[in-house]
Amino acid sequence: MAPRKTIGDNPLDAVIPAFGLPEAPRPAPRPAPSRVTPVREPACVTKERLTVHLPIDLIDRVKNAVYWTPGLTLAGLSEDALRRAVDRLEKERGEPYPARRSELKGGRPLK
Repeated sequence: MAPRKTIGDNPLDAVIPAFGLPEAPRPAPRPAPSRVTPVREPACVTKERLTVHLPIDLIDRVKNAVYWTPGLTLAGLSEDALRRAVDRLEKERGEPYPARRSELKGGRPLK
């Protein structure tokens, strides 16, 4: 019995022809649209992990909000909330904070 095909033809055959076989015919290119709107690619943003400890009730509320909001992620919600909080602090201060002189010290703050 011949092996059963599960997905039909291999979609890569149109892009990469099999060795020794004639190239598959390529579809005709689509005509260009009459009005071309430039699409802006999002700039690659380097991201880094930030670990924080939060109250359990807040974590539960955040997870509920993400669960019930289609398309929302914990990372996206966190990034938006932190950005708004820092924007508010800078507005109250009247200017952006200067760059740090050194890295933050980890651990519990000394009182």
